[in-house]
Amino acid sequence: MQAIGLRNIHYALLTEDSDSALTYGTPQPLAGAISATISPTSNQENLYADDGVFDTQTALGDISLEMELATLPLKTQAVLLGHTYASGVMVQKDTDVPPYVAIGFMARTTKGNYRFAWLLKGKFALKEDEYATMEDAPKWNNPKLSGTFVKRIYDGEWQRVADSGDEDFTGAETWFDKVPGDQTAASES
Repeated sequence: MQAIGLRNIHYALLTEDSDSALTYGTPQPLAGAISATISPTSNQENLYADDGVFDTQTALGDISLEMELATLPLKTQAVLLGHTYASGVMVQKDTDVPPYVAIGFMARTTKGNYRFAWLLKGKFALKEDEYATMEDAPKWNNPKLSGTFVKRIYDGEWQRVADSGDEDFTGAETWFDKVPGDQTAASES
């Protein structure tokens, strides 16, 4: 099954990730999904014995996410990159620290269903701004975000993925209501 689309990108601030608690803010939409590339790194080491590979072990490294959007308002940039925003002005300081966030989205597949995904804990780096003079044909300079994602302290998870065509998956309607594993609703009851 191949993905042939991308839509409904959401982000949620990770407010607590410890051995005993996991909470997120309410997921917020990011309009204008163009592309998202997830690149997990796995580090593999071989054990050599008896003149050959005797065993092999793999460990998860960092996970990079590259996203391109049609638009990224200053207020949202401020949230995702740890800047301040007031009265329509984003202020960037050398002491700004991006928060941990989760990123969710859905992608249409070649079978006509949807693949749903959440990357569960990551930070975005400062984005590159590109400006150019107008020429005789329009040129789009779409905003791009680059982030590094890691596993959660709470449970070691880094991603959740589901397919709407799988009869066992019943969460499509509520996928963007909260980040999987979030304990906020449980503690409010």
